[in-house]
Amino acid sequence: MKLSVIILNHLPTNLLKPTLKSVSFADEILIIQDSSSCHSDSPLRHSEHSEESRRLSAASLRFARSFAGLRMTRPIRVFTRSLTNFAKQRNLALKKAKTDWVLFVDSDEIVPKKLAQEIKQAIKSQNYQGYLLPRQDVILGQVLKHGETGSIKLLRLARKSAGKFSRSVHEIWNIQGRVGELKTPLLHIKENFTFEFLKRIGRYGPIDSSSLIAENKPFSYSRLLLNPPAKFIQNYIVRRGIQDGLLGLFHAYLMSVQSLSVRVFQWQNNHPSPSSPHPSVIPA
Repeated sequence: MKLSVIILNHLPTNLLKPTLKSVSFADEILIIQDSSSCHSDSPLRHSEHSEESRRLSAASLRFARSFAGLRMTRPIRVFTRSLTNFAKQRNLALKKAKTDWVLFVDSDEIVPKKLAQEIKQAIKSQNYQGYLLPRQDVILGQVLKHGETGSIKLLRLARKSAGKFSRSVHEIWNIQGRVGELKTPLLHIKENFTFEFLKRIGRYGPIDSSSLIAENKPFSYSRLLLNPPAKFIQNYIVRRGIQDGLLGLFHAYLMSVQSLSVRVFQWQNNHPSPSSPHPSVIPA
């Protein structure tokens, strides 16, 4: 069986090297670039026309190989699309993949060699349509072993034809058939921890708030007041984030801030700003 690795990317292209190196065992690599995050001097910048996504030129693809400083023996294909819905982004990628099996990896994740070996063995099996992968957060070189991310398992490996994604953020891969589990964790590297976390809140909070409304979880003052402190208690006390030291404390606080921000975005959606400020609120 052959494997496609799909990387959803919003980072500058020069930061992809560790991720690309770790997935070089794949039969093909697809990069789905968020076009809204491309900089004017980036070779991945591409204007979309009538198509939802388009392949970059051969010259850009050669550069995509060379910027990583890797001798890639497998093809890399790059597509760009403005990120407004994660499920649509991933379903687009599934259509583009040419192999039977697909592994999704984010641009800040690393596939260790032991996990790569597990994956190559797993896709030979006829017993499962997909696999859950454990993932470990690595913040400034320290593995977070506790909190809600300490024991997380993500459905990232599956047959291309086994199902599609739903939900615009925190998306769900709806696999039809049996799902197994691998043992070696995927590594989630967070070197610019606080900056990236807060940036993520700004990028994904509005999408998440809209998803909650669609799931009949509208804004309420009780959720605004209770959910953020409950999130902190869950991560720091119930799931023993306290055992991860200061990073466990910081992580619990930021997860609480994320919960708060989603409720604030929901409130904001219910109170849109007027097109122009009232004269009485304009300072003299």
